[in-house]
Amino acid sequence: MFTGIIEEIGVVTTIETGADAIRLGIRGPLAVEGVRHGDSVAVSGVCLTVVEHTDEGFTADVMAQTLRMSTLDRVTIGDLVNLERAAQVATGSAGTSCRATSTARRRS
Repeated sequence: MFTGIIEEIGVVTTIETGADAIRLGIRGPLAVEGVRHGDSVAVSGVCLTVVEHTDEGFTADVMAQTLRMSTLDRVTIGDLVNLERAAQVATGSAGTSCRATSTARRRS
């Protein structure tokens, strides 16, 4: 789950084209703080899975369907992208969390 709050503006550093996907390299040191292999990072609103990471950035695979359904098919090296880590339980939501219960009413 994501909050929708951009944490950092990252830079596309590499693009490797595969048969049915691309691998994006993205520099964004703030967005990778505490990130591990398999974690989710939103890149310009698209949820991607971290494949590799360093202190300066990460790589993620983008499948063909995701490329077709998003703007990531148009990114080039040097492009700026919005970055956001997935929300954690301890992450503030800057809003109010509530629980609602639905009930049915029966006519007699």
